[in-house]
Amino acid sequence: MSHLFSSRLAAIAVLVMSMMVSGNLVQAQAGETATVALTSSKQGWVKTDLSVRAGDRFLVAGTGTLNIGLPAPLEPRHLIWVRVGTDGNIAQLIFNEQIIEAATTGDVYVSALWPANVVLGTPTGGLNAAFDMIPETKWDFSVELALVSKATPLEGAYKQAMQNAKSQKTLPGGFQPLWYLGASNVFNKLNSTTRRGVHVRTADDAGIIKTPLNMDLTRDTQIDFSWLYRALPARADETTTPHHDYMSLAVEFDNGQDITWFWSATLPPETIFRCPLPGWDKVETHIAVQSGQDGLGAWHSHTRNIYDDYEKAVGGEMPGKIVGVWVIGNAVFGRRQADAEFADVTIKNAQVTKDIFTD
Repeated sequence: MSHLFSSRLAAIAVLVMSMMVSGNLVQAQAGETATVALTSSKQGWVKTDLSVRAGDRFLVAGTGTLNIGLPAPLEPRHLIWVRVGTDGNIAQLIFNEQIIEAATTGDVYVSALWPANVVLGTPTGGLNAAFDMIPETKWDFSVELALVSKATPLEGAYKQAMQNAKSQKTLPGGFQPLWYLGASNVFNKLNSTTRRGVHVRTADDAGIIKTPLNMDLTRDTQIDFSWLYRALPARADETTTPHHDYMSLAVEFDNGQDITWFWSATLPPETIFRCPLPGWDKVETHIAVQSGQDGLGAWHSHTRNIYDDYEKAVGGEMPGKIVGVWVIGNAVFGRRQADAEFADVTIKNAQVTKDIFTD
């Protein structure tokens, strides 16, 4: 995806303002606001003038777009990451306007990273060799400074952040965002009295959530699951980057590989292909289980032998363990509605049975 960096960033301005714990806007004091211009793909982490203490709540509001030839440009929530201190855990914006509670004390850092999974090396924001290898792109930008008071333009950003917080979804128990992709508002704990699972819904974002697992991969290891797809996001077959929008279940192995099972828009069932995205093309393999429009809107149950699928789809030396279960949702390329539910997921072999969704 290095060609993505040839597009220009029209403007990204990150405005970070400390908020009173009560949530009311007040006149800003020295050291309580900061404005940062993100001008280059080589900037990395930029220290702002804002320092916070653990428990402080602060607003991050990003503006600007990045046009990479998609039906709609990328927004700040797709690109901007935040960190408190030099060794705090990083967090990607979920919304363009967002209130964050500091987990630790320190200076606030921000960065625009794309693609994050290629350049991020550690959960604290360390950048790997790929960051240095990607050619520099100069981005156009504009920055507006606004004071934190009821009379300033940032009152609108604060109100929007409060509204955004009300719409933030709840992950199923035991699941967390995959750290190098960051958080999103794609996943919601399934609201059902009869099934345990997750609802995946988006038209303009992407994300992966993971729950850890420690299970031996044996010849009889299988995954049982049910899914209900309502809308398929891909405009064509998912084997190319412009159309790689999909929702799936996946398992991660101790050798770094993963395989995913999904409902394809056009590919025949049992089609196998490597992920077309840079970085992912080294580790991820997709298997189409169902295809087309027939059957949408109804529940379907499947059983897959994980050992057999790995042997057929990936090959080579077999991994020893399954170390995680993922749910994936992506509609960032085509910007079409993606909507599916995944439930009643069990992984088992002769030694153990593990229910993946527990609440």
